[in-house]
Amino acid sequence: MRHVIIGASAAGITAAETIRKLDSACAIVMISDEENPLYSRPLISYYLAGELSEADLSYRPPNFFESNQIDTRLGVRVVRLDTRVARILLSTGKSLTYDKLLITTGAAPKFPPIDGIQKKGVFGFRTLKDAQGILRELPHVRQAVVLGGGLVGLKAACGLAARQGVEVTVAADSPRILSQMMSEGAATVYEDLFEERGIHVRTRVTAQEILGGECVEGVRFADGTRLDCQLIVMGKGVEANLELIEGTDIQYEHGILVNERCCTNIENIYAAGDVAQTMDVVRGEKWTNALWPCAVEQGRIAGSNMTGQVMRYQGSMAMNSVQFLDLPVISAGLAGLREKNYEEEIIQRPSRWVYRRVLLTEGRIVGFVLVGEIERAGLIRLLMSKRVDVSTLKDSLFDRNFNFAKVLPLVLDQPERFSEPEYQELRDAIQVALRQ
Repeated sequence: MRHVIIGASAAGITAAETIRKLDSACAIVMISDEENPLYSRPLISYYLAGELSEADLSYRPPNFFESNQIDTRLGVRVVRLDTRVARILLSTGKSLTYDKLLITTGAAPKFPPIDGIQKKGVFGFRTLKDAQGILRELPHVRQAVVLGGGLVGLKAACGLAARQGVEVTVAADSPRILSQMMSEGAATVYEDLFEERGIHVRTRVTAQEILGGECVEGVRFADGTRLDCQLIVMGKGVEANLELIEGTDIQYEHGILVNERCCTNIENIYAAGDVAQTMDVVRGEKWTNALWPCAVEQGRIAGSNMTGQVMRYQGSMAMNSVQFLDLPVISAGLAGLREKNYEEEIIQRPSRWVYRRVLLTEGRIVGFVLVGEIERAGLIRLLMSKRVDVSTLKDSLFDRNFNFAKVLPLVLDQPERFSEPEYQELRDAIQVALRQ
């Protein structure tokens, strides 16, 4: 049995580990266009800031592939997939056949069609190679512009701002930064913080042209204004790498459509990670949640099912946990500025750097944002993921003494939502105590 995995980040590595644990004899071939893929992508902003070394980014030992008997093709792309004969063609000109195929090609930064986008000094911010390229340019950079106010863009902005002598501006099309993960109220907290720490923020501006000769010298916006800069980072989100499956019979929308086994519509082809479109437990529909923990879990599910050991993916939800300039935020579910699919919201802003918002529909939590004080995030997420009716305690969600004890009545009253053995044991123990 030959398992071929395309992609070697979170989903692919976890899948390979899982396959090897369950089958010591099968062949595993892993292909990656990166020569050194064993690093944690969520940490590259800390590498850019100089807080972590390249070695600090590693999340598997250097001998990982050898110790797991994984045959690698690193620095190599897959240029064609023929599902009819179970064969892939590599950029080296060689081809490989497979018995089971896992596609974990991830996602790539969006590069909008702006004049001058190909100039030297324009970078994405997705890979270690991107961060290394930015660092090579920094000695010649006095001003940097990040186009896009999303999570990736702001992490890049913080990394750049940590470097002495670089003036950083974030320029976003949207009315607020972080519009995909939080509402206006929460976004203003971070806009104020960024400005206070010397990172300029401009919103409602659309880049029209990147100026300069061979190298970047500035950016002109649609409103006629311009910013001088020697470096531009594209932080306008990512899109799934679907080029490989275009023209094949594999079904896709925004990502590759998979079932609860992470299998595509073709029985021996699987997909996981940022390229996969799986069930979103809050939306109740298939969605792409490009998150590292989701990729790890999907890789484990896919790897298990590829060996014949059936496991079912319970679904994911949009969730981000990050710290900008020492101020933490956790956002989950339908919490973005454009999300309107909720009936009720509860908002608190008890201080300048603390903000709380919970969204509800039919008594169920469908989204939340916690800025500054994030201690309740785990419990609120649990209630949201289990689609629990919290009508009886919604007004106490932000109380300082809100804890699992407050949730116990819901565990008793809604056993269908808390069906796992540990909750049944808890209910049994409570019933025994009540009878005594």
